[in-house]
Parts: sequence; structure tokens; C-alpha cells
Amino acid sequence: MFRQLLTPVGDSLGLSFLVAILPVVVVLVLLGVLRRPAWQAALAALVTGLIVAVAVWQMPVGLALNSVAAGAVLALWPVMWIVVNALLLYNIAVKSGRFDAFRAWVIEHLPNDRRVVLVVIGFCFGALLEGIAGFGTPVAITSSLLILVGFPALEALVFVLIFNTAPVAFGALGVPVTVLGAVTGLPAPALGAMIGRQLPVMALILPFYVMAIYGGMRSVRALWPVLLVAGGSFAATQFITSNFLDYALTDV
Repeated sequence: MFRQLLTPVGDSLGLSFLVAILPVVVVLVLLGVLRRPAWQAALAALVTGLIVAVAVWQMPVGLALNSVAAGAVLALWPVMWIVVNALLLYNIAVKSGRFDAFRAWVIEHLPNDRRVVLVVIGFCFGALLEGIAGFGTPVAITSSLLILVGFPALEALVFVLIFNTAPVAFGALGVPVTVLGAVTGLPAPALGAMIGRQLPVMALILPFYVMAIYGGMRSVRALWPVLLVAGGSFAATQFITSNFLDYALTDV
């Protein structure tokens, strides 16, 4: 049986961490800096992850390939099912006239700036939906709403999925943390507190990162107060709630 090493690089947790995040770095650089298509970034990250797992963590090649296959099946079924439901929800809402009412609300209450709408709906509203419902609901609903206000379907889905990386660990009233505690035998409140010390950093950065992808650095410079308030308020609340209140209420 394969036993995962904790510190394979120089017996150092810090160095091992730096090597472990290489696949994530590859995705972020290729998407955000080099502006490569998502499939190229994902494929490059997959190859990087395989190399790191086999060469550094000494994972058996067969098990690594089996993990890739399992991940592919997981991506095809739940993720693509979310996309199908998002499009279905969008079409139903259009036919029923519900999106016309929402369009009127957006026009009346939000600035006439699609960049602000992206942050408010994709990040802020999406985080609330993740905390209450989870299981793909925020992606389906918020991507449909963004499509409503004029975003291309693929862009809306990509941006919402990126935004959802910050609240997803505490989704559905903290179910991922609860399950993690049950699987590992560790106390869920302690796990939630530790996660709540790591994710706020990502939550603070995410609005800036997505805005850089969507509108470039000019948009980041123009909207940095909005991005700071959105990311900073969520990050601070995430840290305080998970560490001092109840991890189940973090996203809410």
C-alpha cells in the first residue's frame, strides 16, 4: 500500500510545500500571465502533478494514472453536470421572465460597470450560495446570472469556478470540514480553524486575480477599492468565524 510522504524534499515541510504547489502555480501562470486556453493550462498542470507525484512523492506510476482516470471521471460527471444545469436554469429563467426582473434590479441598484457586477454576483453572492447550499448550486445560479447581464457563457463559468475556490471548503454549512473530520478522526472545529487561517489569503487575492484576467491591470488599478473591500471583508470574516464562532457558519 502506498504511504504518502509528508516531507519528501530535504525533509523540510516548507520546501515540500513549494514543490507541491507547482501544479497550481502552472495553472495560474498560464491562465493569468500567459493567457493560454484553459485546456492547455489544465493539461500542463496535470503533467506537472504527475511528475511531482511520481518523482518526488514516490507514488507508483499505476496508482498515479488510476488517480488521473478517477479525477477525469469526477470532472466529467459532477462538473459538466453543473454546466448543463446552469444552462438549463438560464433558459428556464429566460422563458419564464424571471431574468427580466433580475435585470431590472441589477440596472437599478448596481453601477453600470460589468466588472463590478462580476465581483458582486460571481464572488459575493456566490459565496453566500456556497455557504447555504453548496454542491454546485452557486456555480449554476451565479453563472446564469452573469450570462444574463452579457457575459459569454464560458467566461461566466470560468470566473465563477475560480471565485468559488475561496468559499468551497466551508460549503453547505461546512459539510467538507465535517466529512474531513469524520474521515481523519480529527476534531472538525480544529480542522475548520486551520482551514480558516489558510483560505483568507486566497479570498483576499481572488478578486484581484479574476479582475486581472478579465480586464487587465488597468481594471485592477481602477477598481482596487472594490476588490479590497470584497476580498478583505470576506477574508476577515472567514478567519474570525472559523476560528472563534462556528466553522459551519463561515460562508454564511
